[in-house]
Amino acid sequence: MTLRADAQRNLDRLLDVAGECFAERGLDCSIDEIARRARIGHGTVFRRFATKDELVTAVLARQLALLTARATEAAAADDAWDGFERFLRAAGEQYSANLALIGAFERSIGSLAKDELTGAVSGLVRRAQRAGVLRRDVVAEDVMRLVPAAAQYPDVVLDGLRAR
Repeated sequence: MTLRADAQRNLDRLLDVAGECFAERGLDCSIDEIARRARIGHGTVFRRFATKDELVTAVLARQLALLTARATEAAAADDAWDGFERFLRAAGEQYSANLALIGAFERSIGSLAKDELTGAVSGLVRRAQRAGVLRRDVVAEDVMRLVPAAAQYPDVVLDGLRAR
């Protein structure tokens, strides 16, 4: 279903503001605060999202879509290691900028957005392994579990993942 232009702008603003609020204050940020900062009514939020969990899921889906796009782009890089490294560093930076949504990520098991991300990272991993630059025993789930460490110690994580 296509939204009217003004409704789409309101939805985009709501999701942007909700993402900012969750990043700043965690998932305990209230719907009232999000609505106020987005300059929309409290009821407007609940007409679009029946529960706060639905709003969190929508914000998380946007974050996962961004990571999926980065993984897909990285898999197409001329240099397989360079693409892999760029993805892992970008994922670490995104993690650092929005710690609150990482807990929500764990709750999203089986979601389409998470499955798409896993698929994109799997492609990136396979390409780097075929090029001989990534350890053979690494799978996409390992890479995703290493993102928090890569946020603080990217060089150490990348050194540990590089094929010898």
